[in-house]
Amino acid sequence: MPKPKLSKAAEQLRKEVNLKYPKRDKRSDGWLGDSKHKLRKSDHNPDKQGWVRAIDIDADLVKGSTKESWLLAEKLKSIAIKDKRISYIIHQGRICSPRLGWKWRVYKGSNPHHTHIHISFTKAGDLNGKAFGI
Repeated sequence: MPKPKLSKAAEQLRKEVNLKYPKRDKRSDGWLGDSKHKLRKSDHNPDKQGWVRAIDIDADLVKGSTKESWLLAEKLKSIAIKDKRISYIIHQGRICSPRLGWKWRVYKGSNPHHTHIHISFTKAGDLNGKAFGI
């Protein structure tokens, strides 16, 4: 199995979030799946070529405000409508994807993603690190 590598789109998005929110909490950040992720299908798990196509961004972007993370999730959704590198977004018990035209719906997975925003990427983002413009 090749060494895990984060998609270039994910690297770029994380860089932009870090620049926009330089004092944000990063405790819930992540990209490489833990042992629990390995038990199920997850974009945090490396594929056969080693690509990991998901990141988690801590929801505490501005100290004491969860509103800002929802605004970021909304901004990412608006970008994803045109940018085919983003596969889906999960935050605060909701998910959006192209499946229903990027409309938010209830997320029924075991983790409602209250402490972070989960962003998954398509294969188109593996080598494409173009700016997202958040």
